[in-house]
Amino acid sequence: MFEYLYGTVEYKKMDYIAIDINGVGYKVYFPLREYEKIDLGNKYKFYIYNHIKEDAYKLIGFLDERDRKIYEMLLKINGIGPSLALAVLSNFSYDKIVEIISKNDYTSLKKVPKLGEKKAQIIILDLKAKLKNLTYTEVETISIDMLEDLVLALEGLGYTKKEIDKTLEKVDLSAYSSLEEAIKGILKNMKIGG
Repeated sequence: MFEYLYGTVEYKKMDYIAIDINGVGYKVYFPLREYEKIDLGNKYKFYIYNHIKEDAYKLIGFLDERDRKIYEMLLKINGIGPSLALAVLSNFSYDKIVEIISKNDYTSLKKVPKLGEKKAQIIILDLKAKLKNLTYTEVETISIDMLEDLVLALEGLGYTKKEIDKTLEKVDLSAYSSLEEAIKGILKNMKIGG
C-alpha cells in the first residue's frame, strides 16, 4: 500500500501519468483538473488512494491531500464508484466541493457527467453530515481529519452516531484549536444536553 509517491513525471495522458521512482514507472490516475499543473520532467508528490479489486489494482493520485480525503468520502457513498468520484474531483477542487456542500448547490454538482440530480443530492446530504460546521472559508482552520478523529473518539466513549450528530449540529468547531480541546468542550456540551 502506498501513502504517497514522489518522483519525476516521465509522461502524461489525459487521465494518468507515469511517475518514475528510482527507475520504476508507476501508472497513476489523477483528476483531469490537475492536468495543466503537471509538467513533464518535474518532480511531484502524489497522495495515493490504492484501489484494489479482485481483477485490478489502480493507483489514484492527488496533488493535495485534502482531495484524497474527499475522494475517500465520496467512495463511501452508495452508488459512487472510483470513476464517478474521480469525475467529481476532475471538475471541482476541495474548496469548491466544500462551498457547493455548504450552499446546497445541486445545480453545479450535477454538471459532472453521469451524475444526475438524485446522486448530487445524496452526495450533498452525505458529505454535509461529515463536513458539519465547515464552511469553505473555515476549511483551513478545521481539518476534516479533526472532525473524523472527534467522531471516532466520541464513538469510542460509547456515544451513538445519533447523539454525536445531534451534538455536532449545535457546536461551532472553529472555536477549538485542538482535538483535545474539542473533545473536552463537546463532552461538557453532551452532559448539559443529556
